[in-house]
Amino acid sequence: MIRNYITQTLNKPYPFLFSLKKNLIIAIVLGLLIFIINLLAIDESYAQNSFVLSKLLICILAGLVTFFSVLFAVDIIPRIFFKPDLKENWTIGKECFIIIFLFIIIAISNNSMSLAIIKEQASFNILSHILNVSFYVFVIGSIPTMLIIWLNYTILLKENLKEISFYNKQLVSRVTQEKNTTYNRITIQTNNKKEVLQLDFNTFLFAKSEGNYTDIFTKGIEKYDCKPYRLTIQNLEEALAEYTFIIRPHRSYVINIKNISATSGNARNYRIHFDEVSEEVPVSRDKFKTFKEAFNIIKV
Repeated sequence: MIRNYITQTLNKPYPFLFSLKKNLIIAIVLGLLIFIINLLAIDESYAQNSFVLSKLLICILAGLVTFFSVLFAVDIIPRIFFKPDLKENWTIGKECFIIIFLFIIIAISNNSMSLAIIKEQASFNILSHILNVSFYVFVIGSIPTMLIIWLNYTILLKENLKEISFYNKQLVSRVTQEKNTTYNRITIQTNNKKEVLQLDFNTFLFAKSEGNYTDIFTKGIEKYDCKPYRLTIQNLEEALAEYTFIIRPHRSYVINIKNISATSGNARNYRIHFDEVSEEVPVSRDKFKTFKEAFNIIKV
């Protein structure tokens, strides 16, 4: 039971909060913290007997090494290796993993720095020194890091919930007013020369990408209809580009804002609902602003 609880907790959605600005803040805070701790913990005579640098220079170097280690672990590595899908599906477990990875990088870099500036005749136990440095990095460094991440998450979540609450009320009002509006029908040639897509904006709900095909969801008499067409979601988006109420809130979906029935979630896990359709349409975090702007410019 405990194992299942831990697994469920680690798999819960969590916003990918790492940006250059936030990473710089974390790097500066941890760098200063390591500098201060070393300044208070290292004995002057110990520094003179064991290292080629003075105590002050050792502390400054430790702070700088920590600063660049943080940027390497939480900015450079994610920027190079983390794909958009990974960031979009970020979880608490992945957040914990990157924090552990951060501490490992800081410990390795600080230990490497110590070994680089050690005097040849120094008599202290190198293994003991490495273990001590690693211990201080993990135990002391984890507190401010977790605090910063928790504060970022809490503040962002409260702001998003407040904004979404207001926005959802506005959405319900707007959708109610739009129900009786009539729009034209558009014909789109698919990649199959013998097939055309007759799209009626009164009934069109959303489209979902399925490789080289796109499933078109429309209102039916009693329930929704879904029909595949040999057409990429990109081509569909381009064909409907002039219609401001048709947007692409996610790389796999194109939706008709006019026919939205409800929304749920917040900016990190926003979902769009349509009448009679059990499938929810996700809104990517980087598309949430675009979705709001498109909704707000629709004329009633």
